[in-house]
Amino acid sequence: MEMTTQFQPVHARVAFSDLTIDRHELYVLMGYGEQIPDKPFLDMIDGMLDELAGCCTPEYGYVILPGKRLDNKNLQIADTMLSPGRIITSSLREADYFAVFVATVGKGFDEWNRRINLKEDMLRAFFADSLGSVLAEACVKVMKDCLAHEMTTIGLKISNSYSPGYCDWMLVEQRKLFAFFPEHFCGVSLTESCLMLPIKSVSGIIGIGKDVQQRLYSCDVCTMTHCIKNRRKLRHHHE
Repeated sequence: MEMTTQFQPVHARVAFSDLTIDRHELYVLMGYGEQIPDKPFLDMIDGMLDELAGCCTPEYGYVILPGKRLDNKNLQIADTMLSPGRIITSSLREADYFAVFVATVGKGFDEWNRRINLKEDMLRAFFADSLGSVLAEACVKVMKDCLAHEMTTIGLKISNSYSPGYCDWMLVEQRKLFAFFPEHFCGVSLTESCLMLPIKSVSGIIGIGKDVQQRLYSCDVCTMTHCIKNRRKLRHHHE
């Protein structure tokens, strides 16, 4: 079924309680691997999550645009050419449309995190960074679930999400993605160095089409060692 493309961005706020925290992923990010932290650390994590529930304002937004694969390394979305590289381009080869998205935990996290850093509590600061990353991914998951449901109603499927800075996709192309949005969309802005503020934000693309597949992330051929998805795959590899 053909989709009537909506060029107006979709925007939604997410209740903190609707974020599903992947505890195993969190522990992997914290360096515990398959081990569960000792109870004092678990209590600290629970306490920090309680604090974050009172200050975070998760939200996401996206715009759906027509697009296609141009060659082995390049995609076209609307009138913009993107160069995400072979890994991502291959994974999105069946897409006829793309959801260009941004998701964020909100600026409340930045303020909370700043207070922790001012106290020079290195352990809490380390835990806070990992929590922020997992919460941002949880917000993306809420968005993907909603998008998948919406697309299913018109006979279309969605791919995994892919972001600049990963799988050899140059971070500078973040600017091209943000050009699709109104200024400060979802309260997120881009610095000169193409980093997002608030800091725990994610942008990227999701392929849409009747033959699109959610392929496993190609971690075996990716050289990135700090990728959250790579760490997730390493966890699954040992299960």
